[in-house]
Amino acid sequence: MDHTTNLILPSLLASDWSKIDVEVKRAAAAGAQWLHLDVMDGNFVDNISFGPQMVQVVRKCTADMYLDVHLMIHRPDHYLERFIKAGAQNITIHVEASYDTSVLETLKRIRAAGLHCGIALHPSTPFEAALPFVNDIDLLLVMTVVPGFGGQPFMEKETMPKLAAARDYRDAHGLKFHLEVDGGIYTHTAPIAKQHGANLFVCGTSSFGPPDMNQSMRDLAASVA
Repeated sequence: MDHTTNLILPSLLASDWSKIDVEVKRAAAAGAQWLHLDVMDGNFVDNISFGPQMVQVVRKCTADMYLDVHLMIHRPDHYLERFIKAGAQNITIHVEASYDTSVLETLKRIRAAGLHCGIALHPSTPFEAALPFVNDIDLLLVMTVVPGFGGQPFMEKETMPKLAAARDYRDAHGLKFHLEVDGGIYTHTAPIAKQHGANLFVCGTSSFGPPDMNQSMRDLAASVA
């Protein structure tokens, strides 16, 4: 899939973890091609979610869905091999995290393992922080809420100019990386993100939340068609 294709990514963070197999299959049946997995360590962000074991469980639940793993953790390079072995297909790391080595070295290790790699930016981090890495990524994730918890309001003023700057730079330099948004993405906010350059839309509460996930996914996809 290239960066001009729009895609809705259900976020596992909003699913019912007591029946992961059912929830993963529900997302697949609703048309999800990618599944977004938020890994949080209680240190880099003020919440704890899950680790590589959950990624491994999800991988066993689906052979078809692309697993987009977002590491909201310190020292992602230290834990990297565990997520690679668990079955991630894209691993996104934060420029703001601490590293034993470096951001660039971690991106190179992800790619050397045959995976896609991404950079994520906190809402308060400018696009310029990603510039040293734009030639080495497949995806740039612009967080549209403060990372850590689902259900937060979309931070339009703080994040959309940055998203547009990333799009303009990418297009001006002939780059091909995806632009992903995560946080507060609903049918009324996804089109705003699309207008500013996004093509990947992480949706947690708005996808897994409604009782009819098939309809929620259709509505979200229609909003960015």
